[in-house]
Amino acid sequence: MKKSFDQQLFRLAMAASTDGLAIADASLPDMPLIWVNPAFERLTGYSAEEALGRNCRFLQGEDTEQVGLALVRAALEKREGCVVTLRNYRKDGSPFWNEISLSPIMGADGKVTHYVAHLDDVSERVSAETKLLARQKQLLARKRELETLALRDGLTGLYNRRAFDEQLEREWNRARRDHTPLSLIMIDIDHFKRFNDTFGHPAGDQCIQMVASIVQRCFARGSDLVARYGGDEFVVLASAQDRKHAQQRADQLRATVTALALQTADNVVTPVTLSVGVATANPLDGGRPEHLLDAADRALYQSKRLHRDRPVRAAATKTRSRGAVERVA
Repeated sequence: MKKSFDQQLFRLAMAASTDGLAIADASLPDMPLIWVNPAFERLTGYSAEEALGRNCRFLQGEDTEQVGLALVRAALEKREGCVVTLRNYRKDGSPFWNEISLSPIMGADGKVTHYVAHLDDVSERVSAETKLLARQKQLLARKRELETLALRDGLTGLYNRRAFDEQLEREWNRARRDHTPLSLIMIDIDHFKRFNDTFGHPAGDQCIQMVASIVQRCFARGSDLVARYGGDEFVVLASAQDRKHAQQRADQLRATVTALALQTADNVVTPVTLSVGVATANPLDGGRPEHLLDAADRALYQSKRLHRDRPVRAAATKTRSRGAVERVA
């Protein structure tokens, strides 16, 4: 023989629950609360008399733009249940994270008559998750910072040789794909060893920084890449830059540096000049990036042989080698 269901026992069990429970009447306008248990009162600070007859959105205060609320509205429109975590506010105004589980109750006709809400304060969990997420973001930012530092020169802030080598291959492929020329400019500070020996390493570092700043200003297009290639040598990749314009920009760079003078710690004013090698290639013609680099390097040393303080453009060359650049200028 089945025992009859003890409704009084059920009500006592609901009231004794340590989790907040509430029932809303879905048949009435605005779905007001019609019952809350003592745990609800303890959790929210609102007495049953203060909560009953109100839609439970009063717990949101003015914080009504939360993402989870859209999920609640969508579930109610479909007469379905859902589980969301919302930022709610107690009667004293203190916030807490409330994980709410909404479950519909069906009538005999299959229509939703009520909603049962299970409320759980998960503030500690959310706080731990937030701290973990913040830590992950810090680690990711640090990782990116270290990756950036690995590609930057510590003295000048320019890209280093490793970054240049990586970018050269990419820009070569881009130029071949876009059918555009690619220019490479190699720059060397004239008589830098003598300068360093005469004025000392701090003055030498100052000289390198000054030249780096000027090179960066002269090649400031978004598609330009300026790098410190090593020691007192710099290199510039100028994408979609033909032979004529690359030469003009190299002339401008040399003139800008020559017009300045570096004042050392001993108040000695000394001129600074550059040797510059310029090479341009059309990757569509074939060849490899290192051929362009080699042509610019040869032009740089030709500038040094011609008494420095001048840009030299690589002479046009042709080769029968299938893998070489057919025309580098």
